[in-house]
Amino acid sequence: MNKIERVEAALKGEQVDRVPASFWFHFPSDKVAGEAMAQVHLDYYRSCNLDFLKVMNDNGYETPAGGIDKITAADQWAQLEPTPLSAECFQDQLAGLRLICDELKHDCLVITTIFCPFATGNSISDGKVAQHVKENPDAVRKGLAAIAQSLAGLARACIEAGAAGIFLSAQGGGKDLFTDEEFDSVMKPADVAVLQAVSDAPFNLLHVCGEGLKLERYVDYPAGAVNWSTQWGNISIPEGRELFDCAIVGGMDQRGAMVDGTRDAIRAEMAEALAQGGDKAFILGAGCTLPGDVAYDNIRFVMDHMGG
Repeated sequence: MNKIERVEAALKGEQVDRVPASFWFHFPSDKVAGEAMAQVHLDYYRSCNLDFLKVMNDNGYETPAGGIDKITAADQWAQLEPTPLSAECFQDQLAGLRLICDELKHDCLVITTIFCPFATGNSISDGKVAQHVKENPDAVRKGLAAIAQSLAGLARACIEAGAAGIFLSAQGGGKDLFTDEEFDSVMKPADVAVLQAVSDAPFNLLHVCGEGLKLERYVDYPAGAVNWSTQWGNISIPEGRELFDCAIVGGMDQRGAMVDGTRDAIRAEMAEALAQGGDKAFILGAGCTLPGDVAYDNIRFVMDHMGG
């Protein structure tokens, strides 16, 4: 199988010649947009021979000109307007993504990061989304819907640029952050709106980020694969199989052997992850982003040994 065939088969739960794998991390701040962003991603992909490439997105989020710049009070959420696709933060991401997709369109599937409305809302409110939900859930719901509309537009533009799907970094799923009612009425509709905007894309990966996660909240999110850390008090891959009816990506500790372990330790962790994930509907990866200074040699070692 080539890389595209291998990943597509894994997503469909079909037999693969070997389990595919990929890993990701944040690049330096001068490599987040345009040509510099494209080159650092392409160099990484080629150096480590990944089965698919997940493109990072560190271009932030801009509120519309003339509107609210920073949300400081709960009632302000209701006044938030969608950010147009023409915003510099979106165009910087798309400029780099187009170059990457043009270069790799025959080599592998490329997916690109979209941070969920909750995470995006925290970036424009100094992390006050959860506090403001307690104070005025209706206003926050309206504000997150405006952000979701903006991110849905970005997601569609990413597919038009050549991406096979999005990597939705879904945050706010910790057991103690929101009640089930708050999550279902405020967080979930905004997340789902972004995924539904690109529901026809072949590879949308839902990343549920954080510790102490209540993963059952995400079981009906419209994504073709799901990823979470099996550390930090979260459930294992086999337990996740009982919840999710889609492919699973992960199994490796994002702060474990791949970061500072011996070759034997890396190989042992790989073997355990592959045993738990199985050879169908599974893609080996880390549960979250690796450190930005991770040695490429360690990632290359994993990729070189995926066949046994």
